[in-house]
Amino acid sequence: MAELTPQDRARRLAARRTNERLKLIATALNAVSVATVGAAFILPAVNGASGPLPLIWIPMAVGLHLAAQGVFHFLRSED
Repeated sequence: MAELTPQDRARRLAARRTNERLKLIATALNAVSVATVGAAFILPAVNGASGPLPLIWIPMAVGLHLAAQGVFHFLRSED
């Protein structure tokens, strides 16, 4: 393996930092999505309310999950 230049090391480090930040964003979005699904079912059970509220929250949770998956398209190569 060839010796890496300082520019290559800096580029790899920047890519790693960016990738870790993107993974944290995706994790946060997915956690909010899971919490939304939980709230969609738990809150009506606790409050005794019924209605279309879970039907509104579930698509929101799916959208958050898909946004989290979309973040992974911005990952950079670390090579």
